[in-house]
Amino acid sequence: MNKFLGFLESKYLLTSFSLITIFFFSAFFVAHGKFWEGLKFSGLALTSDEVSHIPAGYYYLKTQKYFINAEHPPLIKDISGFPLLFLNPRLPSIPEHLKYENIQWEFGGNFLFKTGNDPDKIAFLSRNSVLLLNTLLLVLTFILVKKLLGKIVAILSLLLFVFSPNVVAHSPLVAFDVPLSFFVILSILSFSLFLKKFVENSSYVPYFICSIIFTSLALLTKFQALFLIFSIFSGGAIFIFFKERKKLFKYLTYLIYFSLCTILIVGFWCGLHTLNMGIEGLAHQIGYSYPSEWPKIGKEILIKIVSLNCFLLNGIVEYLVGVMMMVSRVKGAWQATYFMGNVYGSEGAGILYFPILFLTKETLGFLIALSIVVIFTLVRFFKGRSTFKQKLVECFQNPFFAVSFMFISVYLIFSLSMRLNIGIRHIFPVTFLLYILVPNGIKNLNRRLISLFLILLCFHFLSFVITYPYFLSYYNILGGGKWNGYKIATDSNYDWGGQDVKRLAKWIKENKIEKIYGHIFSNVDLKYYLGEGYEYFNIRFQNLPPKGSLIVVSAFELQNVNYDKGLPPERKYFQLEKNLIKRIGTTMFVFRVD
Repeated sequence: MNKFLGFLESKYLLTSFSLITIFFFSAFFVAHGKFWEGLKFSGLALTSDEVSHIPAGYYYLKTQKYFINAEHPPLIKDISGFPLLFLNPRLPSIPEHLKYENIQWEFGGNFLFKTGNDPDKIAFLSRNSVLLLNTLLLVLTFILVKKLLGKIVAILSLLLFVFSPNVVAHSPLVAFDVPLSFFVILSILSFSLFLKKFVENSSYVPYFICSIIFTSLALLTKFQALFLIFSIFSGGAIFIFFKERKKLFKYLTYLIYFSLCTILIVGFWCGLHTLNMGIEGLAHQIGYSYPSEWPKIGKEILIKIVSLNCFLLNGIVEYLVGVMMMVSRVKGAWQATYFMGNVYGSEGAGILYFPILFLTKETLGFLIALSIVVIFTLVRFFKGRSTFKQKLVECFQNPFFAVSFMFISVYLIFSLSMRLNIGIRHIFPVTFLLYILVPNGIKNLNRRLISLFLILLCFHFLSFVITYPYFLSYYNILGGGKWNGYKIATDSNYDWGGQDVKRLAKWIKENKIEKIYGHIFSNVDLKYYLGEGYEYFNIRFQNLPPKGSLIVVSAFELQNVNYDKGLPPERKYFQLEKNLIKRIGTTMFVFRVD
């Protein structure tokens, strides 16, 4: 085993390059399938959120307006829209009375399917640009982990990332969770290196600048990154307090520089998106996004600020508009969430939602490795003659531990109490951090444990192999696997708005099916893929079609209907269970009416 570890250390460049190449191409083919046979029937259909994100990104770059999909920061949407500038698709016209409104779903649908554009070519280009970004961020993560924790930890962490079904599933999609998680990790790593060099009076400025950049990019990716700032600031303060208390004041001075630089970067980037919005448009946006329960004076102040029409201030206010929209979204939690045999509304699925998903959607190899690290760390912590206080101080004298501990604590407190329960992707920042902490914990506890860890990595890899290409629907054995995981939870955990629509369309075409009824949760134009023979059906309100008819139901709708306690048995799909004739991908159930 020592020889093998020595080989990994000596050949770490070749090993890392090979793993990153595997990551890129596995994610690429999961998203695009046999694209050379035609994009319309290959790979994943656009997930529900991408129907809004991709058109919004192109709209920003073409118009310098930010009225569409303003509840999310712009960075990833900008990146997805950039290659479309070379394709130059047409933007749909917006009615005058809606020019300031967030008509994201109507706008996205029109852009992709009703303006003469090619939705599959658009998706192909946009997804690839995001995948390239995520691949680059994985490379940077490897470099910084190697710098802070060593080559062995860097390579073992890379193995966890590359063969994680969840990471590969989400990396090629125009969504924010994977890039956010990488930016968070990069910010924590670079800030930890800054802290380490800071107390050593070494060259710390480059890492300080890197941390500012990565934190700013995280803020421009998703608003949950606001928790990152508090976490690194407080984690760093705890580290400085225990390690080099006399430098605490100087550290606090650097935090002021950090905050100002971050505000300037975020304000500048968002300001680029407000150039053509106008004072009236910005004021209107503030009016409909400002939470009604907040003090009215806040709205008046924001409107006065935009009335100055200052580029940088407009950008900062636009960012705050998005934060306000996010607050309203999280508070309202406007969705039906199926979880463990129940359908929940705005009350959310409860505190067990994320823990159960973590235990069922992470690979067993990783979960066992995590358990080993936690158990051995606790045993080592409570063993010995040192007092509890001394051991605690020793832990917080490690900058990476101090910052990581604060981030995980803050982020999980927020996530577990959140009522917007739409997928394990919302705790990816914590999971990604654990992909680094676990190998580091194994190495620090006992080098011989690395042998066991490598065996567990084989199981991690096996989960990857047997799930391909249905990574979005991945569940481990505890959760029922990729075929039965929908019984735990759906949404982006399993059926993210009909990712198997293209597979269904191919099946309909190959079998020359002239008529099919469907109850499919998707934001794409289903007739564009399934043909004119497709007819919408909802058993909640309609009687079953004639005998012999085919009905296709997506996993999302199947569970939401079947476990709706307000529906009688004749209005549920349970009655068709014995009539299942085909399963398309993992998420499409085809029934025949008898």
